[in-house]
Amino acid sequence: MTICMISVGGFIILHLCEKLMSETPHTVLAVDVHNDKIKHLLEPDSIPWNGRIQFHRCKIKNDSRLEGLVKCSDL
Repeated sequence: MTICMISVGGFIILHLCEKLMSETPHTVLAVDVHNDKIKHLLEPDSIPWNGRIQFHRCKIKNDSRLEGLVKCSDL
């Protein structure tokens, strides 16, 4: 299952993303303006879920890519 998580740098979404990555086989499309708070989730050598999370930098108010990310997700 592919899950689109918007504003993944926020406290609750960040912790939910960490939980999903560690306890499920799902893929996450992580969307936010910055990746500062989720860098530890994206480091390829130190994580067991390498290749299952993709970061997409975009502003949700005026970026047309967001609609495409949501459409290609299951949740």
